[in-house]
Amino acid sequence: MQFQADLIEAQSPEDAVELFYQKGWTDGLPVVPPTPQKVERMLAATKRKPDEVLGNIPPKYCPATVEKLAINAVMAGCLPEYFPTVLAAFEALLAPEFNLNGVQTTAHIVCPLIIVSGPVVQKLGINASWGVFGNGYRANGTIGRAVALGLWNLGGARPGETARKNQAHPGKWTYCIGENNKESPWGPVHEDHGVSASASAVTVFGCESPHYVGAICESRAVMMTICDTLATLGNNNVVTMGQTLVALGTYHANQLARDGYSKKDVQHFLWEHARKRLGFIKTGGYYSLEKELDSWPKWVDRNNDDTLVPIAYSPDDIHIVVAGGWGRNSSVCPGWGTFGGFMASREIRD
Repeated sequence: MQFQADLIEAQSPEDAVELFYQKGWTDGLPVVPPTPQKVERMLAATKRKPDEVLGNIPPKYCPATVEKLAINAVMAGCLPEYFPTVLAAFEALLAPEFNLNGVQTTAHIVCPLIIVSGPVVQKLGINASWGVFGNGYRANGTIGRAVALGLWNLGGARPGETARKNQAHPGKWTYCIGENNKESPWGPVHEDHGVSASASAVTVFGCESPHYVGAICESRAVMMTICDTLATLGNNNVVTMGQTLVALGTYHANQLARDGYSKKDVQHFLWEHARKRLGFIKTGGYYSLEKELDSWPKWVDRNNDDTLVPIAYSPDDIHIVVAGGWGRNSSVCPGWGTFGGFMASREIRD
């Protein structure tokens, strides 16, 4: 196969890994040396041509060719069968509503969460159950890392340089989960974003790390507990709205469904109750930024401190994904606010 990328020789795999450190091509962890044979096997997993360009990765705006993404997938430790999922993730990340340039360069802690849903989850062995946000699964770890390495090497967002995140979070290494469609009482998250329910798809969302929600109580109280976790003064949603994510554990999701709540019902309830008094919002956080942006809808009465301000413009901006084991807990992943990182789904081709 004729490669577009340059071939670099090294005396040993260990030397190759050290060379990648010296060149700044790693995320701080060792990589799998991307030999021509390994890259060829990765490319064989897709019908796309190696020189096909999915888009340009900001802020450096290097072209994301299929070949370059295959190289990064090899470096991350992906099996070839994972590669179509990696490609779909980049297609979703390059959707205009995601605002990848902003997510890459902002001072906010936001980074892309990769959510895989549909039949491919079981086919590839992607963890969607116990410990879903954690370690122990090659598919989750390497798919997420392949995306992160592609953003690192082709986007060039370096900490303290073009990437101005004050702290970031561990999802910058890998941040990939499966949706537990097998135990979910509702349709997959990608169906909410224009992809057929029966398809396999990747959904991306720019968000913080998971915030734990423990709730051993009846359904309304479960949702009220989630509301309180969503509406914290320190996250951007309270100040600028935008979008946010609730990762419902399978116990909570099925409990709510048994009590007659649809996914839409849950979204509406959270939107109605995950609110903070304007007077409280004024006491800290980024309220001064909201005054500058003027991003709230006109029906928010800024002259009344008792006005209850929602965390999103509409119920549809509170995204629901069912993931995790059967324990009585869930998570919320606050978004970046009104600036972007908005949810986008793409079907997995090949």
